[in-house]
Amino acid sequence: MDCPGRSCRLFGAQRSLHDLLGGGTVADVVLWRRTEVAGGLLAAVVASWALFYCVPGYTLLSFVSQVLMILLTVLFVWAKAAQLLNRALPPVPLMEISDKSTSEAAEIVGNFVNKVLQDFGNIALGKDSSLFYKVAFVLLLTSIVGRLTDLITLVYASAVITLTIPALLEKSEEHIARYLEIASAYVQACGGACEEYKCKMTNRLLQKKLS
Repeated sequence: MDCPGRSCRLFGAQRSLHDLLGGGTVADVVLWRRTEVAGGLLAAVVASWALFYCVPGYTLLSFVSQVLMILLTVLFVWAKAAQLLNRALPPVPLMEISDKSTSEAAEIVGNFVNKVLQDFGNIALGKDSSLFYKVAFVLLLTSIVGRLTDLITLVYASAVITLTIPALLEKSEEHIARYLEIASAYVQACGGACEEYKCKMTNRLLQKKLS
């Protein structure tokens, strides 16, 4: 089944997968438009997972603490030596979060929390049945996954999936959309056949009752 005059889109979407992901830097990384960044992130995720699970007693907290301790020690010794030898201080950038960035982050977090609280209120008051079923399904799925794995492994798996599946989908989008259209047509045909059979059986039962 071809798609003449236009490129096939998954689920009939009019926009590309890049646009659906926001079309910014994050979308470029997830879809491997920035190969070096995406490859580095994927390698870091896999390496960190192997480090924390292959080395006994080594956790994320201990790793971060040791890295920060080594970094601060090196910078401190460098600064003291530079002062004694009249050398340049270590090139430490000015680390400061602007008020604008803080306000924007607070606004985003506040809007998200308010949306969650509003949805929770709608569910608690029975105003949105479809949302209740969706949330219940997600919580049930999360509970099942939580029994099978721990949070850290789940985060690593989610990161690997995020950095691989969308890129594969974009590369094979037309083929996947074509197969989905074929499957959708087949399901619709089966549904039509079932409805036709149901109508025939209903008519037969009515005829028997009338006779």
